[in-house]
Amino acid sequence: MSEVPALDIAASGSEQLPLQATNQKQLLREPVFRALFVTQFTGAFNDNFYKSALLMLFTYGGIHHWGIDINIINNLISATLIIPFLLFATLMGQVADKYERSAIIRRIKVAEVLIMCAGGVALWLGSPLALLLVLLCTGIQSACFSPLKYAIVPQLVKPEALVGANALMHAGTSIAIFLGLIGGSLAAQVAGGKWIIGLGALSLALWGWYSSCKIPTVSIANKALSLQWNPWTQTRRTLQYAGREKMVFWLIIGLSWYWFLGSIYLTQIPNLARSVLMADPMLVPILLLLFLLGLSAGSLACERFSKGQINPRLVPVGALGVTLMGIELVLACKAVMATAATGDGSIQPLAELLARPDIWRVVIDVALLGVCGGVYVVPLAALLQERSDKRVRAQIMGANNVYNALFMVASAVMGAVLLGNLGWSIPDMFIVVVLLHLLICGVIFWRVAEFRKQPGL
Repeated sequence: MSEVPALDIAASGSEQLPLQATNQKQLLREPVFRALFVTQFTGAFNDNFYKSALLMLFTYGGIHHWGIDINIINNLISATLIIPFLLFATLMGQVADKYERSAIIRRIKVAEVLIMCAGGVALWLGSPLALLLVLLCTGIQSACFSPLKYAIVPQLVKPEALVGANALMHAGTSIAIFLGLIGGSLAAQVAGGKWIIGLGALSLALWGWYSSCKIPTVSIANKALSLQWNPWTQTRRTLQYAGREKMVFWLIIGLSWYWFLGSIYLTQIPNLARSVLMADPMLVPILLLLFLLGLSAGSLACERFSKGQINPRLVPVGALGVTLMGIELVLACKAVMATAATGDGSIQPLAELLARPDIWRVVIDVALLGVCGGVYVVPLAALLQERSDKRVRAQIMGANNVYNALFMVASAVMGAVLLGNLGWSIPDMFIVVVLLHLLICGVIFWRVAEFRKQPGL
């Protein structure tokens, strides 16, 4: 395990050891960790709050969109939050390795405040082009922040607290995403919603900036690093860093596969509720909430399962759980479809749905799928931080962001082809996802012996 750099607290001019906390409860009591947690939480909330609000405003006529098909607009909105990771995550990764990370985080949060100010003006003007440009800027800002927030964690916490820290970060991000999506949708539907969206996003950005000011100065990873501003050249260099060590590369593939799975399942939940369960729309937020709560629960449980240590054997356990729950979800959906075939095909009210055991089976499966996903992803993230060369750790995190984005794009393409062009059912597509999961995880565990040979839990 590489040495964790000591904190360099600028205010006192003295060096301190990383935070003394060794578990999640202690971490949340630490002002320094809470500052980082709130900084990333508000950013994740804001991205999804603004995105969800725009989707509602464009879809229901709150903003004129030049007569362009709404499906094109909605996909464009989603793309503006993914594409920047392909270009800017690697550029910012090198900056985060060359300069002091907490100062860069504060500058990024100042940029978020300015972007949200511009967002308020765009909402007031009702300009679709301005709104999309603001959303693109939020995507760029998020892409710049992402390598920093995970690269700085090993500098702030002890090695034995790394699993717990990652669990809290992932759980917080999941909850922030859900709350942001729901909050944006609701804000866009009420009277004066544009004011709520604008002022709400700005307030959260200011809160995030205030929290970032409490993150202490940390040691610089690589002052001698030569910066490369050509995004393609830097991306190639960053991917080479990530590929130097076999385990680091396969950890990135494993993490990217997690984002593929998350994108597939979360994207299809609304359509699953409508076309498979024949459910009232109110079931959709319930399924989303249970999935994300399950993911958070699984993430937070990793610390207890691993007993405070970074245990690679926990990853296959989570992967097996995802496989089993993926199969069970397919079987549950098939059972509901068989029942629906005898009905009249009408949408059923929520109260009637929740009185049916077969619907509860699907609901529980979705929640447990989230739990297993959390158990799978947290040790992967902690291992990547631990095994990355600390001199280029932020760049490796940037490479991880690039692969994550590519896998999410692949999930969207797969969904469009199988469900749209080929006309498959959602359960049939989920079968393919399970088979791919077995294949990819099998390759990862075969290529990295440490997943098999580590002492048991």
